[in-house]
Amino acid sequence: MQPSPASGFSHRDALTQKFIRTVGETILTDRRYHKIETGIEYRFAEQAREVHRWLYHALGPTTDLLRYFPDSLYFDLQRCLPDWESETKRPRAFPDEPEKIGHFTFFVEYKYSRTRRSQPLSAHPEVPLEYIGIMEREAWLTYRRLTTPNPPLGLYLDGKFPRIALFYAAEYAPEKLFAAWENCIEPLQVVKKVARPLSRTMHTKGSGTPWINFDLRRLKPLERFLHEDLFWDEREALRAVAQCKKRLFG
Repeated sequence: MQPSPASGFSHRDALTQKFIRTVGETILTDRRYHKIETGIEYRFAEQAREVHRWLYHALGPTTDLLRYFPDSLYFDLQRCLPDWESETKRPRAFPDEPEKIGHFTFFVEYKYSRTRRSQPLSAHPEVPLEYIGIMEREAWLTYRRLTTPNPPLGLYLDGKFPRIALFYAAEYAPEKLFAAWENCIEPLQVVKKVARPLSRTMHTKGSGTPWINFDLRRLKPLERFLHEDLFWDEREALRAVAQCKKRLFG
């Protein structure tokens, strides 16, 4: 979600912002979640423009940690799941005490895609065009670095890793809204061209940055993700996602 002079990318960014607002109004509401904005434009406030300029003059794994840091951190106000507990256990509901401790937390990164690929993937022609997703390559690599498990040290955080959820909107896909934990996404294709500072690597209508393609069917429809991974009641998840789709797509 980085700014770019490319008109196509700017329009997609506006749609992504609409996606974020709509999810906030219908699904990840302040009634159920406390949200902390963690994207670069929020963390640096009036210095954001200068920070962007410096980062775009120096690409690399170090600066990408800031460029592609997830959009928001969410605290579940209804569920408790401390990091040292087994993730296989159903998280406890909070008792009715004034101060809640041990919120279930996760980052969310939002992506919006309007146009499906015009041709099948050469290495995976079996994947239908309406189920091919796209993401900036450096963004995906950054999320993989951020979700690398801790080394085994005999501590309670052994093997743990941050939770980063991808909320993906694809206008062309039958289900339209998908989600998955970032560390579960495996690319079908990775563009290998080298990205350079202040240079459009790819001659496309978008941002010009290299990308990965992935199979949207490896993600979950958003209502399933809410139920199976964020511990929602199934019927409530179906209603919330239906409302989100209605507002987002009409």
